[in-house]
Amino acid sequence: MTSPPAEEAPHLTIRQLAVRWQTTPQAIRIARHRGRAPKGFKRGNGRTSPVLFPLAEVEAFEAKQMAKDRPSHRGTTVEHRPPERIGVRPAKA
Repeated sequence: MTSPPAEEAPHLTIRQLAVRWQTTPQAIRIARHRGRAPKGFKRGNGRTSPVLFPLAEVEAFEAKQMAKDRPSHRGTTVEHRPPERIGVRPAKA
């Protein structure tokens, strides 16, 4: 019995998830501990048993994060500003 290729595997390890998110495995462990990572499970009972994250959970988590994300400079670039009216003075307060 052979394992499926990594890109078709139904689960990601902590290391694979760290590579995918361009971070460290330790950051993934901390995020998981704080509840800020996709749902995963430990395969086995030992301390060194690997943690696996179902790919569907990872993709759902990423989609949820993307939906919550807002551009940090919304409205500050020229193409996002409304056109300025020429010749109109601002009202005095």
